Amino acid sequence: MALVAAGLVSVLVAGCSSPGEASADDPTTDGGPVALDFAWWGDTSRAERYEEAVALFEKENPNVDVRTRFAGWGDYWTARNTEAAGNSLPDVMQMDVAYLTEYATNGQIAALDDYLGAEIATDGLPESLLPAAQIDGETYAIPTSTNTLATIVNTDLLATLGVEPPASDATWDEYDEFLTDVATAGRSTTPVVYGSVDYTQILWLFQIWLGQQGKTLFEDDGLGFEKADLAQWWERAASLHENAVLLPPDRQTQLEGADALGVGETAADISWDNFLVRFSEGTDEGDLNLVPLPTDDPDERGLFLKPSLMLALSANSEHPAEAAALIDFLTNSPEVGEIFGMSRGVPASSAALAGFEPTGLDLQILEYEESLTPYLTNSPPPPVAGFGTLETAFVRISQDLSYGSMSVDQAVDEWFAEAESVLVQ
Repeated sequence: MALVAAGLVSVLVAGCSSPGEASADDPTTDGGPVALDFAWWGDTSRAERYEEAVALFEKENPNVDVRTRFAGWGDYWTARNTEAAGNSLPDVMQMDVAYLTEYATNGQIAALDDYLGAEIATDGLPESLLPAAQIDGETYAIPTSTNTLATIVNTDLLATLGVEPPASDATWDEYDEFLTDVATAGRSTTPVVYGSVDYTQILWLFQIWLGQQGKTLFEDDGLGFEKADLAQWWERAASLHENAVLLPPDRQTQLEGADALGVGETAADISWDNFLVRFSEGTDEGDLNLVPLPTDDPDERGLFLKPSLMLALSANSEHPAEAAALIDFLTNSPEVGEIFGMSRGVPASSAALAGFEPTGLDLQILEYEESLTPYLTNSPPPPVAGFGTLETAFVRISQDLSYGSMSVDQAVDEWFAEAESVLVQ
């Protein structure tokens, strides 16, 4: 993903931003207004939206100047880890649930409870969402938006191939049969069309699958499942790779970050529902639609709303009240809701959601999440410290599996060894 477009190169300031990040010029603070640092991960499209939102905040709060910076996912967390070691995190930072426990328990971000109801309004946020931002009863971040996993299908491409989309109550075996039908019909097309990418590489999806089995990913600071469960999950992909149903891993590498669904080389993908917009931008043709995830029991879907983005306050901020006000504005402002639409996910705040009238793909995302309301469980609490490391290992090991470089049992043993190492720290 291109991090800095040509038009943004001029804002790079040596010595001002962390490696890999784009940053605005530093305002002078001596005797002047309050200066806040605000950092997020994302592309230039997200940057343009945040800059517009920040400009509105500064207009309403003329005593505050907000210095902004952004980076791609990997560079973003490299920079934050470096700053955390030096107690120099930005006043406000975009936070992911995978890293919340680590930053909170290490005292690097501040508990926000003293600001709730005053500087930060939470009455418009779903009660089921807040536990995902709480540790030991204290709130360490504010969810700005939600998303959940969905099956995204290219209905136009499926019609061309003569394959029906999966049913809303499809079982996992039926879903695999659907992918097989797609790949069979797609072998004679140009380009060749596969069923999907390897969905067993998604740790969050494995967590949902476990929920469908009445199990959990973590339990009492340990794992809530056994090796046999992970083996059963990863074995699903083995026959699909053998029969050329899933996009070959070497072809996925050749796409160099492009979405296979977006370029028409797969007809389906299981991904976050707000990615519907991104996938749609990757192709000039093809109507993309959201379908519920497979489940072997329609009453046990294992689904929950995940905070797609959260905002946290540095424990070392010299201006915590102003920083809390910025968090509130970026979360609850109807104007900010209009600026972002569904690009951050469905706005968590009812006030932000009221700021615009969803249409097209945005409306489809909203209606999809609303349709799942009867099946949703409360958002799980933040994952254990080190979740990011375990997620990276999960993807890496499952990719090795897709190349056939190890057996399922070897892969399971390797991931469990990684988990044991992380969880005992």
